Amino acid sequence: MLIFKIILCLSLYELWYSVYSVFLIIEFSIKFFMDENTKKEEFSYAYIKIIAALAGIEVIIAGRPSDNSGIDIILRAPGAINGLLSPSIDAQVKCVSTATIEEFFIKYSLKVKNYKRLVAPSQALQILILVIVPEEINTCLSITESGSVIRASAYWLNLQGKENTDNDETITIKIPKENLFTPNALKTIMKQQAERYKQLFSLDDEGIIE
Repeated sequence: MLIFKIILCLSLYELWYSVYSVFLIIEFSIKFFMDENTKKEEFSYAYIKIIAALAGIEVIIAGRPSDNSGIDIILRAPGAINGLLSPSIDAQVKCVSTATIEEFFIKYSLKVKNYKRLVAPSQALQILILVIVPEEINTCLSITESGSVIRASAYWLNLQGKENTDNDETITIKIPKENLFTPNALKTIMKQQAERYKQLFSLDDEGIIE
């Protein structure tokens, strides 16, 4: 009888251990790989960093307090632009594969809470950066011995000063296709922001950093 109980206990232990091992494998697999939305988010930040690097602009991933207020990244010039030291731009980033691409505009359905944050008055310029990727995120990057190809594009939009909305959930925004987010475009936006700061603080060229 004792031997039977020992065998039964060992069998139950082996069964429990097998089930627990499978659970650990599944849990590890889920945690080890990112889900598709997280992949898109990380890819969009990486893509913007490439563009910013070529423009000579620093990208700072916003912390939770800023993220909660609708700021995903901060674009900052590490030096002086137009005599102003380290002008910066706040940006809300969206990575999608479902935007409607028309002849002259990109249409995107933006959540109302995000729209209201972008149209609100702010000391810092806040822009929306929309990164468009293929439906299958893993096809965004092709690497061969002869080089690498990225299948993505990004567009930016300044909504500050636009009318508010009475919509409950989403609002469709239209981004001009000429607002392609490129290194040169980012440089231009940053220069305009530097001038905006100078006007905001009533600064003239005297005492401004050269």
